[in-house]
Amino acid sequence: MQKSQSAPFLCPKASKVGSSTGFRVVSGNIMALPHGRRNNMEAPVRFDARSEYQHHFREIPHCYASMDRKPLMPYHPHATRSRLAVENAPVPMKNASAIEFRDLHCVHNRRFVTTHRNDFSGEGIDLRGNPGMIAESTRVQRMLREK
Repeated sequence: MQKSQSAPFLCPKASKVGSSTGFRVVSGNIMALPHGRRNNMEAPVRFDARSEYQHHFREIPHCYASMDRKPLMPYHPHATRSRLAVENAPVPMKNASAIEFRDLHCVHNRRFVTTHRNDFSGEGIDLRGNPGMIAESTRVQRMLREK
């Protein structure tokens, strides 16, 4: 193999994208010279002696999104440094019980009253056709029922 000195326009000194170190002419063909091999033994990979459990459940400092001087760490979608600050849970009184045996959304004094029992008054059919009179009597019945 010989380096070509006679035809510089055919053999540029370096490629435009830096994918080779130079060119040679081999039996009339232009060939690119590849870069040398990297030696991976220069910096051996250190063995990390932590299990997966230890890696994910290690003790981490209390962090939140608007905090000043957060510690840097690799990106993780559920990282504590990206979460909003959570206020502390209220401390209960010493001998107070926090157990509540009822549903907050359930009204207990009319718990088993059906719709029929709520709305049925035992009156006969209203034969009036005037909407104003029907509305007035309905308004009065509703006011009496809500007392």
